[in-house]
Amino acid sequence: MAATPSQPIKRQGLLSYSPRVLLALEQAIGGSKEFFQWLVTAGFTELAAFSNFLQDDSEAEQWLVQHNYHWLGLLSHAIDGDPRARLWVQKNLHEANLMFALACRKDDKAVSWLKFMKLEILLRLAEQVASLRNKQELDASFPYKMRF
Repeated sequence: MAATPSQPIKRQGLLSYSPRVLLALEQAIGGSKEFFQWLVTAGFTELAAFSNFLQDDSEAEQWLVQHNYHWLGLLSHAIDGDPRARLWVQKNLHEANLMFALACRKDDKAVSWLKFMKLEILLRLAEQVASLRNKQELDASFPYKMRF
């Protein structure tokens, strides 16, 4: 049964962080070196690594796994559409994390669910990730940037 706004949401996955920290993550994903550095110095290195992994940094994924933040790597893979990662997120984290992953790919039902649940911070993060992914896809489509 899905949660409703009158029911408390379990603070798992991304929701285990304060809105202030998630706002810093949003900025780091958007490319802000200042907020990236703040995440590192404030003790949220895993989120800094997550923001780098979203930008296709394979060393960031290795760091996440080595430091027991595999769930952030799986969340990134879920965003990328990996069905096994999505299933893992669905089974092991609060539903909001799966809806976030789907909203990053502009899934209308997931966006509506996040709005209904009043999870504005996850919507903001999803919009930032969607913007990043769109830029990555555009960059990859230019012949001079294609990897052969």
